[in-house]
Amino acid sequence: MKISFFKSIFPILLLVVAVFIIGSSCSDPSQAYYNWYPDVDQDGFGSSANSISATLDEAPIGYVRDTSDCDDTDATINPDATEIPNNAIDEDCNNLFAYTFYKDGDDDGFGDPNVEDIIEIENIGETPNGFSRNDGDCDDANPTINPLADEIVGNDIDDNCNGETDIDDVRYIDADGDGYGSQNQAAADGVFNNLDCDDTDGEVHPYADEIPNNSIDDDCDGMVDEN
Repeated sequence: MKISFFKSIFPILLLVVAVFIIGSSCSDPSQAYYNWYPDVDQDGFGSSANSISATLDEAPIGYVRDTSDCDDTDATINPDATEIPNNAIDEDCNNLFAYTFYKDGDDDGFGDPNVEDIIEIENIGETPNGFSRNDGDCDDANPTINPLADEIVGNDIDDNCNGETDIDDVRYIDADGDGYGSQNQAAADGVFNNLDCDDTDGEVHPYADEIPNNSIDDDCDGMVDEN
């Protein structure tokens, strides 16, 4: 009987005890090993670079169990941050950029200054349908009225939204063909505005999209590379 006990029952008891001890250790989260990621800017969100392995009890200082920070050098940029429009920065790390757009109800490329909206877009140069980046339209219900329109004398309408009605009989040279004239008057053919700040570049004119970091005043507002 004793021989039978040691040969069959006792090994089983040892196995049960071992399983109990090992199982207790594995079920304790504080003893399990996890990947920890550096949180350089200390905003509570980490980057995926240079992870280390440690238990909860041995949590390394300056590390977190998160990899959602898209800029770990700036504490104002993380998934909990508030998106700030018009600065070309993705503050909340959702791969979108917030910009101010203006409703373009008549689809003439110029927006209504009284109807604006903050919209997040994927690409900085993108413009949502039905909107414009500029607020230059003085009548967003009529596509023939906008800053590029010719002033029609005698109709009591400010056709080109320059604040003057029926006063636009002077034409200006538009050498780059962008619809905006230089300061030089044209003898015959030309445009009814002299708003262009660079009449040698068709991409530079009022209401153009300002392109960051190109050292050019793309929209002729007197500021270079503003957002």
